[in-house]
Amino acid sequence: MKRILLAANPHAGLGRGRKVLARSLRILQQRGVAAEVLISECEGHLLRALPRRLLEGWDQIVALGGDGTLFQVINCCLQQPGFDTPLALIPAGTGNSFARELAGAALPAAWEGILSGEPTRIDVLHCLPQTPAPDFPAGYYCLTALGLGFVSDVTRNALHFKRFGVLAYVLAVMKSLAKLTAAHLRLQLDGRLIEREGVFVIVCNSRFAGGLMKIAPGARLDDGLMEVLVLHKVNRRTLLRAFPSVFKGTHVHHPNLEIFSGRSLQIAAEPVQVLTPDGEVAGCTPVSVTIQPQKLPFLL
Repeated sequence: MKRILLAANPHAGLGRGRKVLARSLRILQQRGVAAEVLISECEGHLLRALPRRLLEGWDQIVALGGDGTLFQVINCCLQQPGFDTPLALIPAGTGNSFARELAGAALPAAWEGILSGEPTRIDVLHCLPQTPAPDFPAGYYCLTALGLGFVSDVTRNALHFKRFGVLAYVLAVMKSLAKLTAAHLRLQLDGRLIEREGVFVIVCNSRFAGGLMKIAPGARLDDGLMEVLVLHKVNRRTLLRAFPSVFKGTHVHHPNLEIFSGRSLQIAAEPVQVLTPDGEVAGCTPVSVTIQPQKLPFLL
């Protein structure tokens, strides 16, 4: 019998996590799967409670929650030397960016993947700020994207609008526009120097970020490359007019946006910028980012 450890956040998605957990346990039990649940009791709880449970010989580790829950789970797992247990995700959050990369955040697809899917090895980003973030002295991993500048401001402001669900990101954009500023950006991408006055940088491993936003339509989870988007210094009107196109991915044709691909990246900024990996807040620039190809076995 398959043994699964379910790391669940019942508070995800304004409490939706609790209902999704109950439904998921019923489905798994009906299909003869023994699932043990580790409940996330508070912010950051999984980072403390999960590592010791990973040594108990599970067939799968499943994150149930949003992007923040998955961020904690993958970091617990990949900090374990030699970790190679397949991971899966049952989406129950507000944005569910990574779940949209898989099957449009559909619960039946998530359950079926856990029950009968085969793991696929996917890339991850490893991020190492020069000044380590609390809880991550050796840096951290992320699956979707690492942002700084305007996109980081949007991520932080969205935390104040979570009660509005996926609209939180739209409201956060409106609030962040009021304080739109540019920074001097210095990027070293695979040894190539790129200097710009820019509004944001977002380093993508997958297509979606911020819930429904198709930030990097050209990104792939298994190509061994990161997509680096840099928006030049623009005014509020230009950014506001371009914003709706991000939901279809057509913003990539905007003349003020540059897109690069690479494997190793160092970012410095003046003034210093806050970093937001997978919708979390963790550290500041300068930061080194590397793509780690096929690092994680995942049930897609």
